[in-house]
Amino acid sequence: MRKSILLLTAAAMIAMVACKPEEVKPNENPAETTRAYVLNEGAWGGNNASLSLITPDGITNDWFAKSNNRGLGDLAQDMIHYGSKLYVVTNESNTLECIDPATGVSSKQIDMGSRHPRYMVAHKGKIYVSCYDKTVVRIDTASLAIDATCQLSGMQPEQLCVVGENLYVCNSWQNDSNGQVEYDNTLSVVNLGTYEETGKITVASNPTRMKALDDHRLLVACAGNYADDPATTLVIDLNNGSQTPLGVAATNFDICDGYIYLYCTSYDANWNATAAFYKVNATTLEATPILEDYGNDLRNAYGINVDPTTKNLYVCNSTWSVNGDVFIFSPENKLLGKYEAGIYTSKVVF
Repeated sequence: MRKSILLLTAAAMIAMVACKPEEVKPNENPAETTRAYVLNEGAWGGNNASLSLITPDGITNDWFAKSNNRGLGDLAQDMIHYGSKLYVVTNESNTLECIDPATGVSSKQIDMGSRHPRYMVAHKGKIYVSCYDKTVVRIDTASLAIDATCQLSGMQPEQLCVVGENLYVCNSWQNDSNGQVEYDNTLSVVNLGTYEETGKITVASNPTRMKALDDHRLLVACAGNYADDPATTLVIDLNNGSQTPLGVAATNFDICDGYIYLYCTSYDANWNATAAFYKVNATTLEATPILEDYGNDLRNAYGINVDPTTKNLYVCNSTWSVNGDVFIFSPENKLLGKYEAGIYTSKVVF
């Protein structure tokens, strides 16, 4: 009897270890980056989203399809690398793929119903997914299943981030009862302990992109109404509630080692795009122009990411349902390489 109890106890302990959520700790001695994963959004309704893999040997396109003998789905919205997996959400196919970053094989496809997932952030063994049904869905990385849903009171949520014990979510826009677009100007605050919305922070119109700048500040890009309400980028201090305009309206950005890397896209009367790139000191908020010699090549910038190990800058350039390109620059703004990827190349993770 005692032997049976010991065996059951051991089995229970093994099960507890096996089901422990993944938690990622910083690598104090990271190796040189050897793999960069490229998200290709695909054309809306085209069911042609894809992943590409960049290694020292070059680029492998349709990497996910080749590894799984099926496509990724319709409109791949976001991708993150957390723990031992890549996570990819598709907005129109309403799925979340859990992928082995070594092989590209999907270990599980999570059905998101009709929520239309948008963006993800990972924290303490959980994946948080903003969805256009005005919720944030929580995924447990041990069971790879939805374990909670938080209802939001704002408009359609976009990017989100965690600071301290709170989740912050951009509330962007929606169609009113007459089909006209109306814009929100708030961030929802969700307590991670109770997993309920506890308040809102009023910002500028149409907040869409956001990252944690440090342990008490948020960087929020507000797109405006694309007419008489201009775009702006705010630094929000959660300690004192202050909001400081960045001085540059960021279309997209990334943050690495105390610097903000961003681009701002503008259009002329004929809708010809121009993209200006900046490196911003996160402490002084001083902006320095970068990549000035590549403005014509990058005029259709669609994504920007920094390799945290090498500090190389990856810029996705995409337009009009054709294959996009990934440009790789050194920290000194030297072009290191250029790769043709998939349709609407939008993000690189490492």
